[in-house]
Amino acid sequence: MSTTITAADVKALRQRTGAGMMDCKKTLQEADGDIEKAVELLRVKLGNKVGKLADRETTEGTVQAFIAADGKRGVLVEVDCNTDFVARNDDFIAFAKKIAEHVAGASDATGPVDVAALLTEEIASGQTIEAARADVSATTGENVVISRADRFVVSGEGALSSYIHATGKVGVVVEVGGVSGDEAAALAKEVALHVAATPATKYVSSDDVPQDEKDAELRVYAQQAEAEGKPEQIRDKIAQGKLNKWFKEIALLPQEHINPDKHDGKTIDQLRGALSDDATVARFARFQVGA
Repeated sequence: MSTTITAADVKALRQRTGAGMMDCKKTLQEADGDIEKAVELLRVKLGNKVGKLADRETTEGTVQAFIAADGKRGVLVEVDCNTDFVARNDDFIAFAKKIAEHVAGASDATGPVDVAALLTEEIASGQTIEAARADVSATTGENVVISRADRFVVSGEGALSSYIHATGKVGVVVEVGGVSGDEAAALAKEVALHVAATPATKYVSSDDVPQDEKDAELRVYAQQAEAEGKPEQIRDKIAQGKLNKWFKEIALLPQEHINPDKHDGKTIDQLRGALSDDATVARFARFQVGA
């Protein structure tokens, strides 16, 4: 008579070994439900991988995106691993894309996703995302980690677009608001290309920069002017000039698009205005593996 293997038994073995769900279930069946014997069998099968995958540093990975067909829902996700070899593996990349698609349809909430809560959600009938993650970890022999995800949901007029660099190490999703249609999506795409190439870009406009961050930068520039021996009466002006230059480095709208030949040297704000006075760059997310 065969031994009944419960979900609790499988979970207990997975917690002990870090092995995938199916490996644990099959091994428990081989061991007639004896967890200690199953641990021993898995150690033979998987060698030193057992119990150690979760301790390995994840310095490689992939960034992937999902944009719904209507351009109204999108997700950017980063999934990390140990080696570039696995990061370029088709199955590993497919897992990241599957996570992005799941997140897009899981909620109407926008913004960064709670990864701990995400892991408890079912990605397939009876299988949680954590179980799927552990399976990929066991299959690849590496520590697979869903590092972060950001969800976009356009409720009114607007469009989303994404760009993933050929290496899979950098990805961007951009939301254009105020207008819809192919032209809006095309603008979002061009902005995504730009943001991918400008890692210093953190905000849409200088108005979005927190005041305490502005004040800190201004103090540094003022002290630099003093250290350089600049006359006191012009130090504030020098500091303000440096602050304005800094805004152009971290804020998107005043930046000239990275492809000046295609866009005649226009800034992102000018490209937005050329589409429509109502058009806005509402939000963007940029993920880079390891950054």
